[in-house]
Amino acid sequence: MKRIALFTLLLAVLLLVACATPEPTKAPVPTAVPAQPTKAPEPTKAPEPTKAPAPTSAPAPTTAVQPTKAPEPTKAAEPTKAPAATFDWKQRAGDTLVLYLPQHPWTTAIQPFFPDFEKQTGIKLEVQTFAEAQLRDKVLIALQAKSSEFDFWMSLKSREGLKYYRANYYELLDKYLADPKLTPPDYNVKDFAAGPFGGEKFENKLTGLPIIIEGPVVFYRKDLFDAAKIPALKKIEDLETAAAACMKANPGITGVTLRGDPNAIAYTFGPFLRAFGVNYRDANGKSQLSSPNGLKAVEYYTKLARDYGPPGVVTYSFAQSSALFGGGNACMEIESSNELSTIVDPKSSKVVGKVGVMPYPPGPGGDVPTVLQWGVSINANSKKKEAAWLFAVWATSQEMQAKLQLKGIASPRSSSWETPDWKAQLAGDALRAEWAAAVKYVAEKGSGEVGPPAIEQPTVRKIMGDALDAVILGQKSAAEAMKAVDVELDKAER
Repeated sequence: MKRIALFTLLLAVLLLVACATPEPTKAPVPTAVPAQPTKAPEPTKAPEPTKAPAPTSAPAPTTAVQPTKAPEPTKAAEPTKAPAATFDWKQRAGDTLVLYLPQHPWTTAIQPFFPDFEKQTGIKLEVQTFAEAQLRDKVLIALQAKSSEFDFWMSLKSREGLKYYRANYYELLDKYLADPKLTPPDYNVKDFAAGPFGGEKFENKLTGLPIIIEGPVVFYRKDLFDAAKIPALKKIEDLETAAAACMKANPGITGVTLRGDPNAIAYTFGPFLRAFGVNYRDANGKSQLSSPNGLKAVEYYTKLARDYGPPGVVTYSFAQSSALFGGGNACMEIESSNELSTIVDPKSSKVVGKVGVMPYPPGPGGDVPTVLQWGVSINANSKKKEAAWLFAVWATSQEMQAKLQLKGIASPRSSSWETPDWKAQLAGDALRAEWAAAVKYVAEKGSGEVGPPAIEQPTVRKIMGDALDAVILGQKSAAEAMKAVDVELDKAER
């Protein structure tokens, strides 16, 4: 029994061990034909989350559903701009304007365009032209009488500006310029050069709009200079040498024509004074015409006029000088740069294609030419001021100034010097190129001091002009005449 029990116990232990470490089942060896082995079943994967159906028009979203973005805020719609109002050029249709204008290159150049203004605005223009001195007299009489007989005129601020401003003769223009009803949006006042535009202001109040810049230059006959082998003018003393040589080679011709009219002579005389190193007044305000260098300038200018100028030179202003030179009867003309269009006008000129132009040659005391601007102004007593303003902005617009530039009127607007038409004209015209260079030179180096500084410019200029004429005519010596002038000028209100 013990043996049986022992055997039974041993059998039980063996069975227990066999159950604890069973031998693994080996995978069957694959046959030569690659039947896929039977793989142990893959563990069942958790089902993938069902994707949201993609909208037909958009690509399917990524597996992870992106959070819906809040829509971007709608931008406020920009206000609809009202179409730019068309400027009403007809707002004063039916008015008639009376214009008082001088016989001047600007007047000659712009008058052919007046019918365009009348058609554009419905405003009728009644134009009256006068010699410059006559115009000044007529305008002053009307202004002193507070008359409305004319509405608009051409005014030289360097001459009468301060006096007329203080007398309230000018309609002040700042309010018109600032009014969009009266000033076209494309007028562009910033296009005006600072000097000419500022020259129309007194105490920062606008009394006019600039129409031209100018300065005295030397026009000369290239053909006569070449024939007589006259060299280029390098210094102011060469003016006399050239005049003498030209007259010798061409008997009967005038050597140089220049101003002698006592009311106008300051314009061409001033650069001579500065060329000899003298201003009209010294630092203390004293007149310097009788100073040693002042007398040298007086003697040189009066000698040119007396010995090489035309008969009757003491009556000459720009009109007479340009007629003489343009008619082929003078070797040189000392005159305003704006006279170019007159002296080469093909309808009347005999010197077309024969003219050169240059700035004043420098003198022993320096090189300071005269530069000035003319402007157009409105009579403070006019009954048609708005119509007059419309004419003023039309006449001084970029478009009109560019047209006048092509006719030889030096524009106070910067844009006029940059137009393709202007550049093309210079490229094909040596005379215009010389003229442009001379005007630029004058503008850059010039002084706006035309006559002796004083409020009563016509008075002081005539005092000096009469004395210069007395020297030209041999009635007085330079020293005697200028000493008396200095006394008078020192009394003048400034």
